[in-house]
Amino acid sequence: MKWMDNARKRRQEAGELRERALATVTASTLCHDSRPFTQVKVIWGTARSSMDAAYEALLIEAYNLGYDAVLGVGFTSPAHPPGGGGGYSSVNFIAYGTGVTWTSNSSA
Repeated sequence: MKWMDNARKRRQEAGELRERALATVTASTLCHDSRPFTQVKVIWGTARSSMDAAYEALLIEAYNLGYDAVLGVGFTSPAHPPGGGGGYSSVNFIAYGTGVTWTSNSSA
């Protein structure tokens, strides 16, 4: 069954991407004065049902965009349900922060 093989492959690829992102991207609510960086832009993860999952979604997004770290990490919950529906069946969280790349310049 080809569709089962394709689904299994997509799950495996998503799992591998998650592992690479979590091992590669740094995130912090604190400033990194000791390590110079170039601020790129504010990035948003995707809505998830827990703060941990929202945090991981943010790191995966940062990894996909090629950032080394996310600084100033915060969480929010949308005021309106996605798609304009009538209500939430569960709470959704979205993580956000400033995507940065480390600079090779060690002078601050």
